[in-house]
Amino acid sequence: MDNFKETIRRFFSGSYSEEDLKKLFLWLNSEKGQNEIGRLFDENRLSAYVDEDIPVDSEKMLENIRKGLKHRKSLEIKRTFNRLLPYAAMLILVLGSIFFFSHKKSSDERAFNSRTVTVITQNGQRSQVVLPDSSIVWMNSGTTLTYRDNFSEHRREVILNGEAFFKVAHNEKLPFDVHCNDVVVSVLGTEFDINAYPETGKVCVALESGKVALSHNRIESFDYTLKPGELAAYDLTQNTIHVDEFDVSQYASWKNGMLVFKNEPIKTVFEKLKRWYNIDIEVTDETVYESIFTGTIQSESYEQLFRLIEYSCPVKCRIQHNSDSASLPKVIISKKITC
Repeated sequence: MDNFKETIRRFFSGSYSEEDLKKLFLWLNSEKGQNEIGRLFDENRLSAYVDEDIPVDSEKMLENIRKGLKHRKSLEIKRTFNRLLPYAAMLILVLGSIFFFSHKKSSDERAFNSRTVTVITQNGQRSQVVLPDSSIVWMNSGTTLTYRDNFSEHRREVILNGEAFFKVAHNEKLPFDVHCNDVVVSVLGTEFDINAYPETGKVCVALESGKVALSHNRIESFDYTLKPGELAAYDLTQNTIHVDEFDVSQYASWKNGMLVFKNEPIKTVFEKLKRWYNIDIEVTDETVYESIFTGTIQSESYEQLFRLIEYSCPVKCRIQHNSDSASLPKVIISKKITC
């Protein structure tokens, strides 16, 4: 790819054109591009230098990429991006401000220490990741996990956007911190689930075993310690927290390929199903949200599932398949008219 370094610089600084984006994704998806990236990783020559003149917010950048692709008119770009991230895709973003190819080993080592790794699961996907300290993370659909490549050397820290179940390797000398907005979950070694999807306006932490401490970056008085079987729901808008007992088998069932709903508001059900199946859901009547749903989903297709929802709730579900392969299937939900 001609001027690859300059194209990457524009990409991370936010000054890229639609043509730059198209060329970049097409090159990454080509045999030549994939061979080149593989060669660079094999030789440990892919590194990054921080350019202080170009501020980089990795979470914001990832969200902008998703939004830009969702609304971009070019179907070719959408299709290319979909091919680029199959199933549980790992996208390694070297987040200084540019990609820099160095022939000096010492420069590579310095840059490697500042490299940031971001793992993404798209809607409709789930993934399992083993971190450098042997901790295991199960990532639910539509989730982003970010950590330093050298995070186990001095302090174990990750940034979570979405939902993940953590099985943390015990290390008394190195606490494990999960950052979700301003909420920090600190542990030594334990198993817990965090739900921090932005659209929910909450950070929910469910502890299965061990002990976790909750703190806040801006509120010094915020200090809670959870016991196994407790679920803490922190409201990001109200800055309030509610702690209650929870059903472990229900809350973390998604990592075993199941969704378990027990008298759950249908609006929450729809939000989970959109990510689980990677579909669009359109509700034409707000009274639909008065319904609740109980059921277990394991291997059902979304067509089968919405037939079940029709049977158990007073709603009508119409499935709309799009001939355009770049568009998501849509389920249109309306109130069922009874005589």
